[in-house]
Amino acid sequence: MTHEPLTMCMTRQALIILTILISVFGCDFSKQVKERVDDGVKDAKAEMESDISLGKSDLGKSYNQMLQRSDDSLLLIKVTAFYSSIIKTSKYIDSLRAEMNKLDDMDTRNVEFVKDMFINNGLGDSVFNQVRQSYSLAIDIAPADTTKSRLKNVKETYSEETKKQFFELNSPLGVNMILYGIESELIKDGTRSLSGHLVR
Repeated sequence: MTHEPLTMCMTRQALIILTILISVFGCDFSKQVKERVDDGVKDAKAEMESDISLGKSDLGKSYNQMLQRSDDSLLLIKVTAFYSSIIKTSKYIDSLRAEMNKLDDMDTRNVEFVKDMFINNGLGDSVFNQVRQSYSLAIDIAPADTTKSRLKNVKETYSEETKKQFFELNSPLGVNMILYGIESELIKDGTRSLSGHLVR
């Protein structure tokens, strides 16, 4: 779903695998290996935070340019609702990622805890509903049919099956990265939708 650089994606996948291995076979790993993995996790999280921050900055710039350049009052009303929805969804996902950061990735019991949070207690539905709503608003303001079609395809991926794949058997670190991917792509898709008006 995302369009991140392949190396970054592979790094995060490797970190997820290492976290699972350490969770299961922790006694077989040296202290130095664990420390290197922890450092890698911290670096990846810092990289994700930087990417989100830059994405929000680009989105805000595009939104402000729309407000300054367009004299279509109806479009501006839709754009404002769309921007507000993305910011609200982003803040919500940020809060969930912060909760994941509080959990011990090495404690295998947290896999079940994450499942209870997102599958049994409805947080997965809440995230998906807000994301789908933001994409609906993005589709409404997208200027090109090709963009609308692509956004519809992305929106449809947020299904019950995807929710289970994301949250049913995943560690706090894995869920953190998934939430990052959802948030990052939503913000970037929002910027693309606005940019379609600005280049016309």
